[in-house]
Parts: sequence; structure tokens; C-alpha cells
Amino acid sequence: MCGSERWTVKTLQDRPHLLSAKFKSVAQLAALTRPKPAPVERSTFERHIYSVDASVTHVLMEADQDLHVVLEDGPAHMVAESPNAPFCTVGGTAYRRKQMLAARDKVRICSQARIVGVVFWDRPHVTGRAPNSIELHPILDFAWFSS
Repeated sequence: MCGSERWTVKTLQDRPHLLSAKFKSVAQLAALTRPKPAPVERSTFERHIYSVDASVTHVLMEADQDLHVVLEDGPAHMVAESPNAPFCTVGGTAYRRKQMLAARDKVRICSQARIVGVVFWDRPHVTGRAPNSIELHPILDFAWFSS
């Protein structure tokens, strides 16, 4: 039941060296130029961890067991995803699997949250996606500040 398309990249099972978290707004990430062609393996850019502050307007369970999280900040919107760790992330490091599991347990709909995740170029196909299909996938930390 776990996913397939670029699954090792989406779930950190390729064990990348990730760069420290930096703050970006949803609008800043949604305004980035999508690479053409879209990457097959992890791109250099997809080694970045970003922290965004946004409203969480939807949390949906997908067929691949990811939590599909829609983030909004004013008119800007994008998706963050939380894989079913550790079951769907067996190839990742123990540290990252634990981090993904802890973050997933905190995900909720709320008017203000801080979401930390690895930037990922997805294909344009999902509800709430940014115009450039950028996502935070996987979510590594989630903190909510209001219900």
C-alpha cells in the first residue's frame, strides 16, 4: 500500500545529506521555477529543509498511506506530506524514521502551524498543490499554535 513514484526520494530512503532548515514563506516556495525536466533522482535543491508558517486547511489520508496536508498563507498554498513511518520508510535511517513518525503524530488542521520538511518537486496532480507542484515531503516536524 505504500507509494511508488520517486518513493525513495519522498521518504528519505535514498539517505541524502540534508542541509539545515531555513525559513521560507509558502509564497516564496510556490513562486520558484519548476525544473524542466522534472528530476527523477533527488535534485541538489531537494536536499534543503525548509520551515514554513501557515494555516493547515485539510489533512487527508491518501491511498499510499501519506497524510496529505494543505498549507495556506493568504492566497498562497502548497502541500506537505507525511509518510506512514516507519512502515513505508524502512530504507531510511532510524533517526529520520523516528523524526517522520513524531511529526506525523502532531499533524492536525489548525489556523497557525510551523511545518518543517524537505522540499520536493512532485508532479501536478493533487488537491491544494502549489502552481509549481513544490511540496514539503516528508514532514520532519510539526508544531501547531492555535486550533
